[in-house]
Amino acid sequence: MTKRIKLLDKNLSNKIAAGEVIERPSSVVKELVENSIDAGSKKIEIKISNDCRDIRVADNGSGIIKEDITLAFLRHATSKIETEKDLFEISTLGFRGEALASIISIAKLTCITKTADDETGTKVECADSDVKTSPIGCATGTIMEVKDLFYNTPARLKFLKTSRTEYSLILELMQNLALANPSVAFTLENNGHTSLKTTGSGDISTTLSEIYSPDLMSELNKIEKTDELSGLKVIGYTSSPEFVRSNKRAVYTFLNNRTVKCPIMQKAITTAYEEMIPRGKYPFSAVYLSIPLDQVDINVHPAKREVRYINPNQIFNFVYSALKEALTELPKVQQTEAEEISVFEEVPKETELFSSAPRVYTPKTDTSFQPSFINFSKIKETLPTYEEPVSKIEIAAFEEKNEETQKPFRIIGQYANTYILIEMDNSLQIIDQHIAHERYLYEKLLETKDCSSQILLLADIIELEPQDVSLIEQNQKLLEKYGYQIHIISDKEVMFKKIPQMLSNKDQQSLLQDILKALHSSFEKAGNEILISTACHSAIKANEPLTHKQMSDLISQWLTTKHPKTCPHGRPIVHVIPHKQLAGYFLRNN
Repeated sequence: MTKRIKLLDKNLSNKIAAGEVIERPSSVVKELVENSIDAGSKKIEIKISNDCRDIRVADNGSGIIKEDITLAFLRHATSKIETEKDLFEISTLGFRGEALASIISIAKLTCITKTADDETGTKVECADSDVKTSPIGCATGTIMEVKDLFYNTPARLKFLKTSRTEYSLILELMQNLALANPSVAFTLENNGHTSLKTTGSGDISTTLSEIYSPDLMSELNKIEKTDELSGLKVIGYTSSPEFVRSNKRAVYTFLNNRTVKCPIMQKAITTAYEEMIPRGKYPFSAVYLSIPLDQVDINVHPAKREVRYINPNQIFNFVYSALKEALTELPKVQQTEAEEISVFEEVPKETELFSSAPRVYTPKTDTSFQPSFINFSKIKETLPTYEEPVSKIEIAAFEEKNEETQKPFRIIGQYANTYILIEMDNSLQIIDQHIAHERYLYEKLLETKDCSSQILLLADIIELEPQDVSLIEQNQKLLEKYGYQIHIISDKEVMFKKIPQMLSNKDQQSLLQDILKALHSSFEKAGNEILISTACHSAIKANEPLTHKQMSDLISQWLTTKHPKTCPHGRPIVHVIPHKQLAGYFLRNN
């Protein structure tokens, strides 16, 4: 028998809508708090109790007009849009007009509200989609009190997690909303205990400090980039490469002051950190993108968590470049040095740190205030008088000593033939020689694009799986582009014919394994991964003794890099111990 079509009653249709809008207690908090923000509130208090099933949100916003109060609890009733055109220029957080109607169908709600123009307030009591109103004395603003959430939908109640888990989701939501609205003072309480409190200072850094810790700001770099032609602007903060987390929860993205889960912005952030942080680690970032309203569509999902852009590639590139600029800011010691240097002169080849490495550059200093060593005769004039002529070794030692005084660091020595100890910027710094050299070589390869090859006279025959041999065969042109030529002997054997010049006397088996790993990555990343492998295998190794001059040259090279804190694999390069911390260990005051 064919069933007749019937119009659903109001309560049932509201419950169906509630299934899309109200998923759990945090959904209620989100809808109510966003309404408070849209009402111009500068102070919002949220109180949670009864295993997150009782929720109270109080604000000092504009309130709801007395004549409109009953309309507010009907589906698709809103003050935020009027015409279809408004859907494409939405500036408010809410606009669908579904939240309150959905809430009162699955919970008991009491609303107390008053506008500045009304002499008295209005009290609204709602249950099972029924609405009753009465006058009440109250201050300007709105109080929304939800009781017994999901009391009449036991199936939904059964699927809730523990109260601890549900509250953690509320706290995470409120951290997002507080960061998105630094001009609003938020207070969040759970069973009388305050979990979050912000002052509404309007300053992002202050809000970050209030939510997390004042110490956090010392780990963050400022983001600021504007494109007046397109109307795009991005601001915020992002962490240094060595300050990372094991999950993405601390990657906050905001669009026109709206918290969004934007895959494009997320991808731009993670791409900016590639070759700087280990795989599986994520930065701390709070990125705020402003975009003309007609260039984005937020009317994609009922919860308004997804967005679409007219030009997604433009958004990706803009956010990515802003992050890269923030991450490439030089440390203060290097900025000071850079201000004094306008010209770089090339050092003769025989003074390079490693003959197989790219050409070494050292700063050309201002001879007006520092010693000038043009030829040996001038050097001899400054040396003590000896009966015997000054030897070349003594001259070289004197040159090295005086070069050291012109640099922003002083070499202390080498520990375990692996770590270089220097004094710089009023601190003791311990640098991993292999990782520092790897960072330098990688950036020079990126900059110079010099992948010139050398023919191997003695090459090992390396056995591989047939799939790997096939992969090498398919990528011969890519390999040749980066200085490698691999001869395929059989479906299980290969050998190097050419390798980059800087790679003499390296472990061919290990090198090939890293190249295969690079080829197994995505097409876009394969070339860069090969460069990383080349730099890694070319760099000096741990347990390799260095002379004082080699250490000095290596540190000078490392300090010229754009990302001196981590290697391309994301490992930290340097550990800094401030003088004050070191002195404190020995109970010194200075």
